[in-house]
Formats: sequence, C-alpha cells, structure tokens
Amino acid sequence: MNRDGRWRGPAIAAPLATALVTALALSGTPGCAHRTGPPAISRGTPCVTCGMGVEDPRFACERNADGRFKVYDSIECLLQEAGPAVPTAGVYLTDYDQGTLHPADSLWIVKGAFPTPMGGGLAAFVSRAAAEEVASRTEGRVGRLAELTPPPSGGER
Repeated sequence: MNRDGRWRGPAIAAPLATALVTALALSGTPGCAHRTGPPAISRGTPCVTCGMGVEDPRFACERNADGRFKVYDSIECLLQEAGPAVPTAGVYLTDYDQGTLHPADSLWIVKGAFPTPMGGGLAAFVSRAAAEEVASRTEGRVGRLAELTPPPSGGER
C-alpha cells in the first residue's frame, strides 16, 4: 500500500519477483559457487605415494599442494610423502565414523593395532571419545596429526 492507502500490486510485485528469481538463479550457478574444502575422494583414485587405489575411504586423506589436491589412500602415505615436517595446513583427513573430510588439525588420530590400507594402524576421528574408545580396544594411543612421525621409507606393512 502507498500513503493513500491504495495497493500498488503489479507495479511493485513484478520487479520484486524478477529480482528474487535472478538471485536464486545466480546462487545455484556452478561458476559462482566457491569451494571451501577439498573435493570428495572417490574409490579407486590412485594414491600419490604408493599408487594403490583408494579402496576404503575411511582411511583416505588429501593435501592441498599449490592449489591442487593430492589424494592418499591412508594417513601413513601422507606422512611418508610429507617427510619429517608433518603438515596440517591444507590437509584433510576422513573421519572414520562418518566418512566425511575435515581439516587435519581438528581431528584426533588413533595409532593402534587394527588393519589399515598400509598396515600402520592410523585412523582419524572428529570425536575424541570415539578415538579413545578405539584406542582402548586396539592397544593404541590418541593424538593430533602434528604429533605423529612419518613411517620409515616404504611405509609400514
């Protein structure tokens, strides 16, 4: 309604509808979307360290190297390629329980006696309680990625 108490219906409704439709269309345009994290890891993607395809995504991880994501089939392979300085910036690990990628420094790592793709017994968890529970069942310990040391050359098998 305007000041006179009269309705301006179509005069305002059409431009508002056009603006709303345009805004919704642009928000769904792939070229306008900005990725905030790494791409999903697909089964079969080759590991940059050992060449094996990712068979169990619960152990897979990624590292942003110069704007491109490198995929690893296990945390052990990431550590082997990283050398003595364990990276955390730009590194994403998969939460074992949920299968979702998260920044490495936000996850708890279990080093225990359980099978992993490279045999090193490393898995990541969002929940510290879940990590502690797995560690207690597998004679393991819980820590952060930066606290781990790389496995010997050739990986642990």
